[in-house]
Amino acid sequence: MCMNFEWNPNADKMLAAMVQRIVDALDSVVRDYSGHPVDEVRSALKQRWESANEGASITEPELTTVATKISEGKRVWLEDGKIMADD
Repeated sequence: MCMNFEWNPNADKMLAAMVQRIVDALDSVVRDYSGHPVDEVRSALKQRWESANEGASITEPELTTVATKISEGKRVWLEDGKIMADD
């Protein structure tokens, strides 16, 4: 069986736009919820991540780990497709 594959010429732009939406969502949670209780941060992070990522969710244990870092007032950012945080 032979299958043809054609690359979407806009794929790079689409991917960059999706990554930027996720970065913006993560930054907004850090800005709006730093120092708040973990459950509040967790809820906001889950909702904003899904909104920015066409419904794709951030899964456990990463959701709680990142929410805890934000709750503790730590710096959190996206780098090379991974969520990073100060310890």
